[in-house]
Amino acid sequence: MKKLLLLFVLTYGCQADEITLNEDDERFAALYADLLLLQADYERVIESGRTYAKYDSLQKFFSLHRFSSEQFNTQLSRYQTDPARWLKVQDRTLALLMNRREFSISIPKR
Repeated sequence: MKKLLLLFVLTYGCQADEITLNEDDERFAALYADLLLLQADYERVIESGRTYAKYDSLQKFFSLHRFSSEQFNTQLSRYQTDPARWLKVQDRTLALLMNRREFSISIPKR
């Protein structure tokens, strides 16, 4: 079983290296990075006992990215049928998050 899983990861890992992300993939990665940050904020709000209107904030979020929730769901469905591309999009998302982290660390605190 472990050998089969390793073969699967190696196969998709090699295919992911050959994939070039298009503009839609890049936009999705940026949106997904921000969505992950938003989710972290939601969790902090919940832990503090405050409430929020998740639906309203998500609609504003999609609007800021010029992305509809339908477009998001369509792209996500596309990635379900193309796991190698999804891995590449996730790599790009992580790179964006790391860049933001490095940028925020380099900004001096007042």
